[in-house]
Amino acid sequence: MNFKISDLILALICAFLGSIKGLLVSHVKSLGPIEIFGLRSLGAVSFILPIVVFRNYRLWYDYKCNMILLLRSIIGNIAVCSYYFGFVYLPIAEASLLFYSTPIFTVFIGCMFLNEKCGVAEVVSIFFSILGIVLVTIPDFTFDTPRDSVSTFKGVAGSIIGAIAQAAALAIVRKITFVPPSVVSFWWSLVGILFSGTLSSIQFEHSRLWQCGLETWCILLIAVVGFISELCLVAALKSTDAVIVSIALTSEILWAFVLQIYVNHEIPHLLCIIGGVCIVFSISLPPASYMFSKKGEYEIDDESGEKKVIT
Repeated sequence: MNFKISDLILALICAFLGSIKGLLVSHVKSLGPIEIFGLRSLGAVSFILPIVVFRNYRLWYDYKCNMILLLRSIIGNIAVCSYYFGFVYLPIAEASLLFYSTPIFTVFIGCMFLNEKCGVAEVVSIFFSILGIVLVTIPDFTFDTPRDSVSTFKGVAGSIIGAIAQAAALAIVRKITFVPPSVVSFWWSLVGILFSGTLSSIQFEHSRLWQCGLETWCILLIAVVGFISELCLVAALKSTDAVIVSIALTSEILWAFVLQIYVNHEIPHLLCIIGGVCIVFSISLPPASYMFSKKGEYEIDDESGEKKVIT
């Protein structure tokens, strides 16, 4: 298994920024999830384009690479747009819990298409991830907030669809590790503008402009935070297996709970706390196994870029 400490840190930063982004999305009431996603993509293009021009990055590769970039962009946009449905229609902690069943799907996709090995640590970690998610969703949803059945269905369906799409997107990025993260993010954001524009034009609800004041700042910050988190995610996947990155990303659940409690002033029940402990354990187990195992050999990249085999 390929593992790099700096990539794990980038994944954890991406998870923290993801929870911040979820909080910002939940505070935008005048726009739907598709419009929010479209504005986020537009803002990301505005930030990434100067980097691409200044660094003179290539945007066009061979046919196979371009198709992979396009496929990753489409699937990634489906993942994030679906996740925004969870943020809009559910409390951010509930949306994060449902969305971060991603490691379950990532393991299967990574094993099937990337020939990644799934060891005992990954299996145990996934078990505790599932256990944590089950604990916080039984007997009812985590937070007792007023909602209707249609909104709940939209939020749950969006989060689960986003989880499956995110797992596929993580696996695809591992196929194009030679492409700079800024270029991958640029493709993602550019396709996101077209994707959200198409959905906005065919949806039944009429599009509206956001309200001035707090929502304007939320929209701007969503673009900035989303841009930084996307770069961190793509950079983390360059030399670390998708399974490890997806497990590290589940730490967003814990940040979402903190924000839900201290910002939205909603207290979880005891099962949520136990589930959170299970999730923390699931996050910390794989890297601890890599660093302290004496029975297996693992490839770890040092800061100079050279691979070292630890026995």
